[in-house]
Amino acid sequence: MKIKKIKILFLHFIILFSLLFVIPELQDVQAPGFLPHSSHGQLTGEDATSDSTPYDVNGTDLGIIVKHAGKYNYIFGDTFGCGFYHGNNWRSNTIAYSTDTNPSDGITLDGWILNPTTGYAKELIPSAKIDFVEMTCIPTAAVSYDGNIYIYYMSVSHWGLIGGYWDCNNASIALSTDNGQTFTKIDAISWSGGGNFVQFGAAQTTNTLSSSDYLYLLATPAGRYDACYLCRVLCEDILVQSAYEYYSGKDSMDEPIWDISELEAEAIFSSPVGEISVMWNEYLNKWTAFYFDTIQLAIIVRTAENLWGPWSLAQKIVGAVEYPSLYGSYVHPDLVENNGETVYFVMSIFSVYNTFIMSVDLSSLTATNTINFPELKLIIAVFLAITGSFVMKKQERRKQKW
Repeated sequence: MKIKKIKILFLHFIILFSLLFVIPELQDVQAPGFLPHSSHGQLTGEDATSDSTPYDVNGTDLGIIVKHAGKYNYIFGDTFGCGFYHGNNWRSNTIAYSTDTNPSDGITLDGWILNPTTGYAKELIPSAKIDFVEMTCIPTAAVSYDGNIYIYYMSVSHWGLIGGYWDCNNASIALSTDNGQTFTKIDAISWSGGGNFVQFGAAQTTNTLSSSDYLYLLATPAGRYDACYLCRVLCEDILVQSAYEYYSGKDSMDEPIWDISELEAEAIFSSPVGEISVMWNEYLNKWTAFYFDTIQLAIIVRTAENLWGPWSLAQKIVGAVEYPSLYGSYVHPDLVENNGETVYFVMSIFSVYNTFIMSVDLSSLTATNTINFPELKLIIAVFLAITGSFVMKKQERRKQKW
């Protein structure tokens, strides 16, 4: 009988150990299937709703959206003109603008920020364009505040041979005080290219930012294979790097801890995360994070009541089987239907090197799929302890009866 007790205890120990240390966080498990989604035409290129080739934009990617001075600015990455695969008129970044708020039939671009000499879309944030020195400067997020546009960008030193890997010199901010016509690099701001805060995604709402508001930014290291982190800064201190605070876990009251050192930052959800875009969704009454998952080869959405989590299961929206070489998924809280039941986003396809307008139906996410796994572990541990005690007492009664 003593041997049976030991076996029971050993079995409970194994189960409890696996729950506490071996089984991965349920909030990082992929939810099955794809959400309902639709295509609404091309945003850039010759076949776009607004043909961009007259501005010498034959191919580009990304399409980060920021509303400024009543217009929606679409901020693109590396941009090429005629014969773009051969590098003709290569610009590291360009901006188009629009007042179109009905993406269901595509987005009409009203115009581009132009080079006054050529009449073509111009590069706003310059780069050396020298491999292993500074190959390009790629926008990762944008914010409109107090009449200015702030673009967070990464200085890429080298694109890796394997997709989703690249090396960065640093991340910084470029400032425009003239509605996007010109940008100035803020040299005093520099996050290490090898750190966790290289590619940013600004948490967007429909509210106008004021000086006393915090700007929250999700961030990842360079590339598409790492986890996601969180930082914040008062809007009046956007250009003061020492004013940034980094999410570093929770205290005993389950409140977020903010540290002035980015080295103390803790991930808010796990890898792989690429090209992240974040907005508050009124329909779900939650934050939504859209990003590209390099392992699943799919654009993903997660939801959370707080930016520091817990975040929901990773739900696939659209995958590479349907759109080979897809990536990017940029959103804006104004470009939705029914307060966010349907969300429109800008998707890139590398094989044709252009951007497209997509939408996703989020109605199935109204039932939460967030699992607070630490609490679940505790519940199961208590259950195992009770059942283990019950079984042993039962065995003891059988022994006495015998």
